[in-house]
Amino acid sequence: MSYLKTSSQSRYVFKVLPLSVMMAVAIGSAVITVSDQAHAETLQASTQAFNIAAGPLDQVLNRFALAANIDLSVNSQITANKRSNGLVASVDVQTGLQRLLSSHGLVAIKTSATSYTVKQVTDGSEAGVDLPVVNIDADGVSETATSPVDGYLATRTASATKTDTPLIETPRSVTVVTADQIKDRKVQTVEDAVAYVAGVRIGNSGYDPRFDQITIRGFDVTTDADYRDGLRQSNSGWLSYLRTEPYGLERIDVVKGPDSVLFGQISPGGLVNRVSKRPTAEAIHEVEVQAGTDDHYQGQFDFAGKVGDTDEWTYRVVGLARKSRSDIVGVIDDNLYFAPSLTWRPNDDTSLTLLAQRQRYETAGSPRPFAIDGEHVTDFWGGDVDFDKLLQTQTSVGYEFEHRINDTFTLRQNARYSYVDTTNQYADGTLNADGHTLDRTAYGVYEDMHNLVMDTSLKSQFSTAMLSHKLLTGLDYYQVNSRVRYAYGDAPTIDMLNPDYRQSISRPSTLISNDKNEGEQVGLYVQDQIALNNWRLSLGLRHDKVEKETHDYLAQTRTSLDDQQTTGSAGLLYAFDNGISPYISYATSYIATFSSNVNGQQYKPTEGEQWDVGLKYKPVGLDSFFTASIFDLTQQNVLTQDPNDINNQIQKGEKQVRGLELEANTQWESGLQLVASYTYQSAKVTKSNDGDEGKQFVGIPRHMASLWTNYPMTTDWKVGGGVRWVGESYSTSDNTQKNGAYTIVDARTSYDLTQWVRGATVAINATNLFNNEYDTCEYGYCYRGIGRKVIASFNYNW
Repeated sequence: MSYLKTSSQSRYVFKVLPLSVMMAVAIGSAVITVSDQAHAETLQASTQAFNIAAGPLDQVLNRFALAANIDLSVNSQITANKRSNGLVASVDVQTGLQRLLSSHGLVAIKTSATSYTVKQVTDGSEAGVDLPVVNIDADGVSETATSPVDGYLATRTASATKTDTPLIETPRSVTVVTADQIKDRKVQTVEDAVAYVAGVRIGNSGYDPRFDQITIRGFDVTTDADYRDGLRQSNSGWLSYLRTEPYGLERIDVVKGPDSVLFGQISPGGLVNRVSKRPTAEAIHEVEVQAGTDDHYQGQFDFAGKVGDTDEWTYRVVGLARKSRSDIVGVIDDNLYFAPSLTWRPNDDTSLTLLAQRQRYETAGSPRPFAIDGEHVTDFWGGDVDFDKLLQTQTSVGYEFEHRINDTFTLRQNARYSYVDTTNQYADGTLNADGHTLDRTAYGVYEDMHNLVMDTSLKSQFSTAMLSHKLLTGLDYYQVNSRVRYAYGDAPTIDMLNPDYRQSISRPSTLISNDKNEGEQVGLYVQDQIALNNWRLSLGLRHDKVEKETHDYLAQTRTSLDDQQTTGSAGLLYAFDNGISPYISYATSYIATFSSNVNGQQYKPTEGEQWDVGLKYKPVGLDSFFTASIFDLTQQNVLTQDPNDINNQIQKGEKQVRGLELEANTQWESGLQLVASYTYQSAKVTKSNDGDEGKQFVGIPRHMASLWTNYPMTTDWKVGGGVRWVGESYSTSDNTQKNGAYTIVDARTSYDLTQWVRGATVAINATNLFNNEYDTCEYGYCYRGIGRKVIASFNYNW
C-alpha cells in the first residue's frame, strides 16, 4: 500500500497496489486497518450519502472506511483479486458494508462502536482470524509494534506480551519513547531517552556513560532488565554491558512492574526494551552532522529501501561516528557505530530479518570526581588521560524469523549472538596529609563476554464458544560466558593544585581476581490473551531452570549453583467504546541468588510481586493517550543480617514500593506535541535486620515530575523545551542524610530549510540549559550530573 499526499488537504489519499506490494507493509498476512475520528453514536444508524467508484475490493473498502470514519480490519488475503462495483447510495454503515461484502462471501463483524472486522463466511459460519495488524489511520500513518511512528504517540507494543497488541488493550503500564522524540531531543544515551517517563529515575551515579543507570518503580533495571528486540542483553556482572546507541533505535518500550512470565529472571521494577530500526520498503535517505560544546562532533546516517524493484528484499543501514568530551574532566563519549539489516520476504506468509551491529566505544574508566570524605564532591578528577579509560568493542548478529503456517498457527524464532571485549582502567586514591596531594593506585578490569539468546514461540489464534484466543507458547534460552581479570598496581601521585593528567602508568599486573563465569537460563512459557466483546483477559505461566558455574583461577576452585522457579501473571481490562480502558493486573518475578549461607546452603531467588490498577484513555478523534496507575510492588527473600550470627545472612528481608503514576502524551491539531508525567512512590524497607527497616530506599525520591513540548511557531520554525524536577532522596540507609531536589531544563529550536534546500533542517538543542550543578550521593559515594551541553545540527533527507 502506498500513500499519495494531496496539496489541498492534510489527509492522505490511499492507493491500493497489487498484493505483492501490499505485503511490504506487514509481516505475513496483513490486516489493513483504517482508523476513524467519529463518535460512536453517529455511526450506529445514521445514513450517509456514499459515492464510491468501482475498483479493487481493497481500494473500495479503504474509501468506504475513510468516508464513514470507522476502523475497518481486513485480512488482505480474503480480499485479494476481488473487485467491487462500488457503492452509490444513502445508507447506514452496516448496510453499506453488507452491500459491498455479501457478493464475495464476506461479512463485517462489529467489534466496537467504531470498529468492524471483515471475515470469510463458510457454511453459514464465520471463519475469520485476527492476523498481524497494520494500522492505517485517516492521515495515512501505518504502525506496528516495531514500525516507525510519526510523532511522539505510539499506539501498539509487543514488549509486555510478545504479541503486537494495542496499548489501549494491554492490561499493563507501558510507555513508548519514539524515534521522533529521540531525534528532537538529540539524546546521546538510552538513559537520557527515558528521562521523561513516569516511574523512571536516571543517573543515580551521576554522569557515567559506561552504562545506562535506570530504575523503574524504585528498583534498578540496569543489570537484570536490559532488552533489545525482546531478547536479553546480558552482562558480565562487572563492566561488560552491551551498550545501545539510541540513534539505532525505532523506539524504546518501558514496561513497568514484574514480567518474569515472558522473560525469566528480571528486575521487579520492570524492563526497558530497545527496538532496533528495521528494513523498510519505503526509501529512507538521511544524513546529519552535529557540532557542540565540549568539542562535540558527530555524523550519522540512516538509509533504507528495496533491493531491486520488488518488496521481496529490503534493507537498512544505520551508522554513527562521535567524538565528544564533557564538562567533567576526563570523561569523554566517543563512539563508532554501524548497524546493517536485511529482510527477505519470499511470500505473504514468511519473513526473515537479519540484524547486525558493530560498535567501538570509549569513555572514562572512572567518571566520578574526587570527593573529600566521600561526601563533598570537588571539581577535581583524580584520573589520567592516557591511562584512564573504558574501551569497549562489541559485535552482535541475529535474526527474526516468522512463518504463518495457516490461519491458526504462526511460528516465530528470534536469536542473537553477541561478543563484548572490555578494558576498564582507572587510577583512584586517598588524600595525603598535606591536603592537596592524592596518593593513587592503578586498577584494571579486563573482560571478554559471549552471549547467546534465543526465543522460539508458536502463536495460535482460535475461538472457543464466544471467546477469541491468542495463545502464545514458547521456549527461550540464554547463555552468557565471561572471563574477568581484576588487577592493581602502582600509580604516581597527583597534585590537586597543579595536576599533571599525562603521567606514565603501567598496566596493573597484581591480580585481585581471575574468574570465568558461565550462566544459562531455559524457560517454558504460555500466555493466553482472551477477548470477549470489550473484555480483555491475559493469563500467563512460566517455569525456569537457571544455572551458574564460577571457576576461580586464583583459588583453583569451581562453584556450581542451580535453581528453578515458576512465575505467573494475570490481567483484566475493559475497553469502553469512548476510549476509556480501566484495568487490573497481577504479576510476579524473580532473580536467582547465586550464593550460599555459612552452612553452604544455597539462597533462594528473590521474588517480586505486583498489583497494578490503572486507567487508560485514548479520546475518540484526538491523537492523545492518557494513563493513570496505582501500584503495590513487593520484593521478598531479600538478604539481611542474621541476628544469631554476624558472619551470616538470612532471607528475611523485604522491600515494598507503593505509588502513583500519571502520564499524558498528546498531539494537537495546531501541531503542539506534549509529553508530561508525575510520579509518587513510597519505597520502603519493610523487613530488615540491618537497621533500615521502615526507611526509604537510598537514592529514590518520593516525587518526580516532567514536561516536554514541541510547537510549530510557523510552517518552518519549531521551538521546544522540557523541564524535569527530581525531588529529595536519602543518601544513607538510615535516612539521616539527603540529596537535595533539583530541576533540569532542556530546550530546542529548529528551522526547515525546504524553501532553499528541500529536505534540510537545522536545529539547536540545549540540555541542562541553565547549567544547574547537582550531586547525588549513595552510601558514602558522591557523583556529579552533567552540566549544560549545546548541540547544533544539520539534517538532510532526500
